[in-house]
Amino acid sequence: MSRWLNHSITKMVVSHFTAMLSFSLLVSVVFGVLSKDTLRERLIYGAKMFGAFVGIALVLGWIMFPVPW
Repeated sequence: MSRWLNHSITKMVVSHFTAMLSFSLLVSVVFGVLSKDTLRERLIYGAKMFGAFVGIALVLGWIMFPVPW
């Protein structure tokens, strides 16, 4: 039985970049839906927020790269 369980469980590997994109997308959708009234405003605001999340995260990652932790 345990041998069958080991083969049936698949491992899901998510990189930090994929996790950041997923988080940014989900939070941007929620922010857009909760803060704007029309569909057009929601889409524009969500796209801006997504770009801001990803852009700021990439800039901060680039700045922190040479820092020896």
